[in-house]
Amino acid sequence: MLNSISYGFKKFKHDLDVVRHMSSSFSLSLHLELWVKDFLLKKSPVDAGFPWINYCVIQFLHSSINPNMQVLEFGAGGSSIFFLKRGVELFSIEHEKIWISEVKERISPVQFSKWSPQLVLSRNQYTNIPNIEDYLSPLESIEKASLDIVLIDGRHRVESIKQSMSLIKDGGILILDNSDRVDYEEAFNLLTEWSLINTSCVTNASDFFTSAAIWTKPSF
Repeated sequence: MLNSISYGFKKFKHDLDVVRHMSSSFSLSLHLELWVKDFLLKKSPVDAGFPWINYCVIQFLHSSINPNMQVLEFGAGGSSIFFLKRGVELFSIEHEKIWISEVKERISPVQFSKWSPQLVLSRNQYTNIPNIEDYLSPLESIEKASLDIVLIDGRHRVESIKQSMSLIKDGGILILDNSDRVDYEEAFNLLTEWSLINTSCVTNASDFFTSAAIWTKPSF
């Protein structure tokens, strides 16, 4: 018992020091809520209402979001609840029905009224992953330069970036989860003119650090 308490205290202090040091804007109350739900209560991201992403990105989003924003996410779940609780207009693209259902069960009617989930199923009997054209087709309904934030944590991530760039406002934000993967190297070449914050930090619902890149679109 004493060993587990000692470990928990050391873990809390370590995570607090890391996240505080690595976050440009840090909220202690947010960190406490996230850490308790994650480490002590072992809640899943969707039950906790937090994105499945590293703590630094969650801190960044918390400090950046306001209810007037238009947000697009590739991949629904805890991130959807996180955004909707903060009052944004949210557009989600998801290829698995269960995640949209899980979110619906956890949000209020008012929050649901501000959510536009787009379920894109595979037409291939051998995989549940839809092809690129189908997956990105919902973007056709989004106006150019209308989005404040785009979070890319779904399928076809590099192509999602390519198709989303023109939809983001000047000064808007694009976030790529797992940005250290070799498959996503092209993203950094696409966004060389955008300002970049690289993060690698304690991660929600994970026992290890993960990376994510945060880009800000310049005013051309």
